[in-house]
Amino acid sequence: MSEADEPIHEHLVDEAALRPGGRVLDLGCGTGPTLAVFSRRHPDARLLGLDHSADSVATARRLLADHPGGIGIETSDLARPLPLPDHDLDAAVSYNVLECLPDPAALLAETARVLRPGGRAVLAHVDFDSLVIAGADRDLDRRICHAFTDDQQPWMDHVDGRIGRKLPGLVRNSPLRLGRVHPVVTSSTELTGHAARRIEGIRHALTTAAEEGRGSLSPAEIEDWHTAVRLAAAQGRFFLAETAVTVTAHAD
Repeated sequence: MSEADEPIHEHLVDEAALRPGGRVLDLGCGTGPTLAVFSRRHPDARLLGLDHSADSVATARRLLADHPGGIGIETSDLARPLPLPDHDLDAAVSYNVLECLPDPAALLAETARVLRPGGRAVLAHVDFDSLVIAGADRDLDRRICHAFTDDQQPWMDHVDGRIGRKLPGLVRNSPLRLGRVHPVVTSSTELTGHAARRIEGIRHALTTAAEEGRGSLSPAEIEDWHTAVRLAAAQGRFFLAETAVTVTAHAD
């Protein structure tokens, strides 16, 4: 399974309900997986994306270069005002971005500003503190999952791995009008696709933290956990589930 085909991206596009020829912005677009779904389903849409990573922006531009409706994908610091005029967009989406911002409320206010009246914002974030992984023993697994939840990786300005559960409240207290709240659970009994990427991502992040003197886990403990997870997969005992809290809101 490629990143663009993960269910959460289809769900974001469903909830955006983009009108024909509409303009949509992906806040923290990364390499473009959500925009790729928009392109496939809305070839006449104008696709906009902002991300802090120049490498990711370059990849997204290549991925969407042939989109018929045109693209505008730029490097931008989402902790600053959005480089867009008022009431410019029909929809805005964001996935796994808000935890990285020291002031997520400011981005929600900016999102409300750039949406036309009645425009939709679809915001989703994995609640990393509720990760479920079957493989390693209980105590080590808890330490790994909690450490990953709290790890501020070098590219992050801030970290709040519990922001998924806070997302409805953040939206309710923003200029946006809270609509539907819908948890999306991604699960796997196989160490493939998204599950494999998540496990390797946890291993890489925590190993980097340990090597840099951050965190409470040693490289050996991280490798013991990783080995146990791989063994569980080989023996048919592996399971992973993660919940992305998705909120659909509207601009007044």
